Amino acid sequence: MGGFNVSPETIRQAADQLDAGIEEVQALYDQFTASVEQYADAFGGDIIGTAGGIGHQVLMDAADGCFTTNIEDLTTISQALRDMADDHEVSDDEIAAVFSKLQGDLQSGPAQSA
Repeated sequence: MGGFNVSPETIRQAADQLDAGIEEVQALYDQFTASVEQYADAFGGDIIGTAGGIGHQVLMDAADGCFTTNIEDLTTISQALRDMADDHEVSDDEIAAVFSKLQGDLQSGPAQSA
């Protein structure tokens, strides 16, 4: 398997792209909901209309729950990516500091014993 390069900036870009997708899905769902809302009162007050209205509401509640849950989950993943990028950056900085110290120690030569 070939190697790969992970950078905090690439991880953050992925989170930004995910956020853009979330916003697009939310906008499309809002448009859909607004379009369907126009028909919410079109069922009438008789038995069949009442049943149709109840069915409509049940389906809309299910769709809302599904989209809302998925959007929330994607938002959590986006934040997790940002946290991962921050953690990766801190680890990189700590490793770089260790190697810099090691390089300095090697360049200064062996320690003199007393």
